[in-house]
Amino acid sequence: MGQNILGNTDIAAQLDNWLISIRLDKREAAATIHRDLKSSINDYDTHNLITYFLVESRFYLMNKNTKEAAASLDNAKKYLDHFNDIQRHHMHIAEGIIFYDEDRFQEALNCFEKAEKLLHLIEDSVEIGEFHLRKAMTYFYLDITSLSVLHGEKAAEAFRPHKTFEFLLARTEMMQGLNFVDLHNYDRAEESLHKALTSFKNLENHNFITSTNLNLGVLYVKSNLPAAAIRYLEEALKGNQERIRLKILYLLADCYWKTNQHAKALDAYTEGFNTSIEKGDIAKKWEFAMLHKKYEDRLNFESVWQEGIDYFRKINDNYNVRRFSKELAQYYTENNQYEIATKYYVLALL
Repeated sequence: MGQNILGNTDIAAQLDNWLISIRLDKREAAATIHRDLKSSINDYDTHNLITYFLVESRFYLMNKNTKEAAASLDNAKKYLDHFNDIQRHHMHIAEGIIFYDEDRFQEALNCFEKAEKLLHLIEDSVEIGEFHLRKAMTYFYLDITSLSVLHGEKAAEAFRPHKTFEFLLARTEMMQGLNFVDLHNYDRAEESLHKALTSFKNLENHNFITSTNLNLGVLYVKSNLPAAAIRYLEEALKGNQERIRLKILYLLADCYWKTNQHAKALDAYTEGFNTSIEKGDIAKKWEFAMLHKKYEDRLNFESVWQEGIDYFRKINDNYNVRRFSKELAQYYTENNQYEIATKYYVLALL
């Protein structure tokens, strides 16, 4: 590998710019820098080569390519004996994001906690803020909302002084909005999510505009305002994000049924149910089937919901077990079937 000091200094600066582009979700700029850096990879000293592979892992994660991200991380680890502590911190962050993107949230948290032991070495407040944002996101999906809020506050505090990093502050506002939804603090949730939406629109980041519209839809669904939710969910659907399309269709179908728009509800349900079958997404297929029985096929409501809950228990999807068991328990209570209602109230506490 080349040992030209000036050359390696220039490479280090390019690597820094690349990581900034990734943090700001500037995908075209990041792709251009990636091509430029990759073309001269043979000129890197060991330190820059390690950093290159660590940042390349983050680049692939930004593009939702966990397979290539893991391969880049493995390439970096070939030089593990040469890592400094800051590079070890970055390695643990990348490992954590990979686990997070695979919905392996406890393993993600374990990686972020390893990274936290080295956080005192990081001087860049934006990088510290990003760490807290990642941890907030992970705690959210582990249903540890109080710690998610705490790390979200630390992230926002780190980002606020840096106008250049408005994108990261907006991501934090979106995360806090979701936390406040979970805490039933709907006014603060609405405030945070609308702040995020305004920032993403200013930045013209269409992926995150779509995600925030979806989250506003979730807020209004949980606030029992289906008509308000429809406006944002329809906007989210227009964003054509394949990754969240089934979730949007599910919520739209539910809101259309609640507002007596049966034809639209059946259209959304049919697309979602058929797509989940085509994709082999059995969990989503059950969600759509149970939604349909709730509104259109009441004769089979009980049996299908019982089977669906059994399926979610089998795959250890405790969130859906709790969600559907609580509603089924309320149904049985209203029909004076207290013994079976008790069974589902117990499951709702999982």
